[in-house]
Amino acid sequence: MSRSRRPDPWIILLATMSAGPVLAGLVFMLLYSTGQIGLLAHGFTLHYWRVVLDDRQTWITLAYSLAMGLASLGASLLLALALQAALGARLRRGALRGLLFVPLAVPPLVAALLSVEVLGNAGLLARLAHALGWIDQPGDFPSLLFTPSGVGIVLAHMTLVTPFLLLLLDRLGRNARVADLMQVARTLGASRWQAWRQVCLPVLMRAGMPVLSVYFIALMGAFEVPLLVGAQYPAMVSVLIQRRFSQFDISTRPEAYVLASLYACLAMGLLLALFAWRGRREAGERAA
Repeated sequence: MSRSRRPDPWIILLATMSAGPVLAGLVFMLLYSTGQIGLLAHGFTLHYWRVVLDDRQTWITLAYSLAMGLASLGASLLLALALQAALGARLRRGALRGLLFVPLAVPPLVAALLSVEVLGNAGLLARLAHALGWIDQPGDFPSLLFTPSGVGIVLAHMTLVTPFLLLLLDRLGRNARVADLMQVARTLGASRWQAWRQVCLPVLMRAGMPVLSVYFIALMGAFEVPLLVGAQYPAMVSVLIQRRFSQFDISTRPEAYVLASLYACLAMGLLLALFAWRGRREAGERAA
């Protein structure tokens, strides 16, 4: 008789440490938002959920956060892919490889403050454009920060995310031996652009999808950069949660937990959907 396989205690410990705090936080937020715990606890109620769900700003904020996450990740990924295609193996040589790690050590708060000093109407680029005679005064420089378009948010995130994606793409390319695959494609008659677009790009995107998915969720919930260089309205979801939580009127605190619960459910739902789609696709490819 074969013995039943016992679960690995280390796997159980890792799963508990990873998922336990998230589930505990979600349960706490749900209890607070339904009036069962907290300063305003008077028994179960869905009043705060109705207030938040009926508020048009809630859906504008979620849509805006989704758009900013997609724009930040998309712009950073396009730039990283262009640099990876242009530089190739040079990313692994000389001082460039060491310099790519420097932005990874910069906190988002510092990056946001640097963005104000560089991209603001009185910043470095505005003064440089004025010195070169391109504009009459620094105040004429195009507004890149504090605008509803979120250009400042995307640019600040690009400085933080692009170096990481470059290192990620380089590592994935070496693990998948993309250079050898492209060489085979070139031997079979493909141009350099065709080999990169039809061989290199699909391999890198498929291998990097899990990391890119998680990074998208992180950018969607970013706080420091949108708080310092974003517009007052519309605001990203993390900023709106902070505003509802820190108001003098504590009656808005349960609404903050409702928003946090909505974002947590949306983030986990997106991740589960992406990984489920990836699993079905891989299963279909194996079956084929």
